[in-house]
Amino acid sequence: MSNPPMSHEFRRGWRVLTASFLGVGVSMVSLLYYSTGVFIKPLEQEFGWTRAQIGFSGILSVIAITVFAPLIGRAIDRIGLRKITTVSLVLYALGVFALSQMNGSLIIYYVIVVGYTIVGVGSSPIAFTRAVTAWFVQNRGLALGISLSSTGVAGVLLPMFLTPWVADHGWRSGYQVLGGIVLLAIPIVWYWIRDTPPVTELSRTSGEAAATGVDVRTAMTDKNFWLLAGIFFLVALAVSGLLVSFIPLLLDMGFTAAQAGSYGALIGAAVMGGRLVTGFTIDRLFAPWVAATIFALVALGCLSFLLGGGQLAFVTAIALGFAMGAEVDLLGYFTARYFGMRNYATLYAFLYSGFTIGAGLSPAIAGFIYDTYGNYDFALMGAVGLLAIATIFSLLLSRFPSAELGPGPEERIVSAKPTG
Repeated sequence: MSNPPMSHEFRRGWRVLTASFLGVGVSMVSLLYYSTGVFIKPLEQEFGWTRAQIGFSGILSVIAITVFAPLIGRAIDRIGLRKITTVSLVLYALGVFALSQMNGSLIIYYVIVVGYTIVGVGSSPIAFTRAVTAWFVQNRGLALGISLSSTGVAGVLLPMFLTPWVADHGWRSGYQVLGGIVLLAIPIVWYWIRDTPPVTELSRTSGEAAATGVDVRTAMTDKNFWLLAGIFFLVALAVSGLLVSFIPLLLDMGFTAAQAGSYGALIGAAVMGGRLVTGFTIDRLFAPWVAATIFALVALGCLSFLLGGGQLAFVTAIALGFAMGAEVDLLGYFTARYFGMRNYATLYAFLYSGFTIGAGLSPAIAGFIYDTYGNYDFALMGAVGLLAIATIFSLLLSRFPSAELGPGPEERIVSAKPTG
């Protein structure tokens, strides 16, 4: 049986894709991540908390994700994602509402953040990318890019609309609005999200995609698993700190606030573009080569800024945003292609934990470099080195097993590449 054409897959799976787009868009890695900056100053003014104290909640969140993501991923593989995702969204929404009721205790703030992080893992990309990878086979990369691009939409819209809302109605109302947005998405997720296509619609490829895959222990003895873990950790470590520090870096160089802010918006747009372009490309070309090309170009973007200064800020902003957008696309795609769908959520969660650790450490390291040297030059140099290693790791990845998809782009263009 031939593989389904693009029109068939999107016609069959548009509801799942829409639910995944909305679910990722309201998840904690999107809605709360991109709105954090809106609340820092109001919380600082009302409770007297320092920005370091507020920022420490991010470290606690990273620890919680690292510990609980593999457990939640295992539950999704065993129980199914529909129930877990819906319950997760409800509890996570309650956690967001709880933020609006804080009384000034920093401990309570930390407890709420850890609490909504633990329950929110079940409605993170760990769950929604599993649905997309099961429903889309030949167009998996593009579908992942579409579903994950909602984080970029949140990154553009939230600062634009939530900032004036909080200024006019207060930070408590802002958190209540965010909680309400999560609740609005729950019915669509409940009715439209599904683990796999109905039995009557399973083609040979999608049926095998849903049923096959290696066990967790076998995957963790595969060199590709550890290469992927290294790639996603290194790229997050290289890029995340520069993303957070980019606007302050430009301000230090003499850019106006408006100019620096425009580059911040450009990064958000590049995140969306990176996800869509990467997704479209890896459906057609050998994905490890695409990844290596992207990481090498991003390294050149960082190097150009280091050597050329502010006049190349445009190039660097696009490169950083593109890297972060591409990485999450590749994470889901590689997990499915190398290890199958049987334990997808568990294995994705382990790799995602490594990505999260890198993303959590990177801003602290970049801040330490600035405090020590008064600039971000060593952070840029470090990013170039880390991205170079990630590029090499990408080139060391093996051909994909062909059991799931039959002949794919890597079999067509990399016939001489040895298997792992």
